[in-house]
Amino acid sequence: MIGSKIYMKVRARADKQLEVKRSVMADMRRLTHMFCRFRSVASSKYSSRFPANVEVSVLDMFKRENFEILELAYADYTEMRDGEDRREKSGLALSVYYLLVKAAKIVKVFHLKNNDDARAVQTGDFLDVLHSCKHELIGGAIYNTNKKRQTKLRRVESLPLLSEVQKLKAYICTSMSALTEDNYLHWTSKEFVDLRDLACARLTLFNARRGGEPARLHLTDWVDGCNGVWLDKQRIENMSAEEREIFEKSFVMYQTGKGANHLVPVQVPQDTMPALRKVTDTATRIQCGISEANVYLFPSTLASEANVSGWHALNRVCLKAGVEPHTLTATKIRHLASTMFEALELPEKKESLFTHIWATQERSMNPFTKHR
Repeated sequence: MIGSKIYMKVRARADKQLEVKRSVMADMRRLTHMFCRFRSVASSKYSSRFPANVEVSVLDMFKRENFEILELAYADYTEMRDGEDRREKSGLALSVYYLLVKAAKIVKVFHLKNNDDARAVQTGDFLDVLHSCKHELIGGAIYNTNKKRQTKLRRVESLPLLSEVQKLKAYICTSMSALTEDNYLHWTSKEFVDLRDLACARLTLFNARRGGEPARLHLTDWVDGCNGVWLDKQRIENMSAEEREIFEKSFVMYQTGKGANHLVPVQVPQDTMPALRKVTDTATRIQCGISEANVYLFPSTLASEANVSGWHALNRVCLKAGVEPHTLTATKIRHLASTMFEALELPEKKESLFTHIWATQERSMNPFTKHR
């Protein structure tokens, strides 16, 4: 019941179906691990409350009187043990805490729907205790994750080397050209996967997007980009020559970003256009074993209806290019892009013009942006 309720959000985010599916699977695995440890602690240390002839239920985790058992199970699950050294897995601790809150709320609503007010109140009391003990459970995890974000990820030595970035870019562009310009190449799923990974990695790094964003672009996004639905032709005609040149050579697609309330642009460089035309060609997709029901721009093969994993696509391309995958990730490229832009030291006039042009176009192209 808990898993089905969590999975209901797939309906609200149909374009993120694969990501939501994996997220729900991870949540249910974590909840199962928590229950297994809860049952183990209850049977071994609280045998008077849970004798051998009494089965420990999942609902027992969401009772106020069993909170101390849950705390022990939580600590056991979120600890990293290296000999006598014990450290908290901060990311896992945060995920499990908020998962318990989510599951408890689902259980409370379940009891309310069944007119079981006593159990609903009991679960509500558990939630109150869980909220009150939030700092004790995840205070250290919040501090550690914030400290890591502010220090380790922003250190200059953690940024990718420009030589490595240039090496990867040269490999991607050369490989895409070799695949698309060979008129005698017999296309199979192997060649399709190679070109798909190259184009997906190129868009991800070029736009400094999160690893999973360009990977879930739809074919409809490509069609809209080809038709120029996001570009206001009348406004482009009224621009100066410098501004018009920027937009006339632009190919823009839009997709949902991290949240659900805004769209983010994905700009396609000219060197990637032939590759995208090939991976969207209907005859090529059928020949390479892509399901006709697959609606993604970067589809998985073997008649799957899912999209490729952006992280795995970039990882494979890095390995083939002779670049260490852990040094060139989507997250590190995002940090590098922001750092380089800050270091450009553009004249104030040019920087304001650049910001003004794109901000103006963003407002005109993004239907979720409020006009002022």
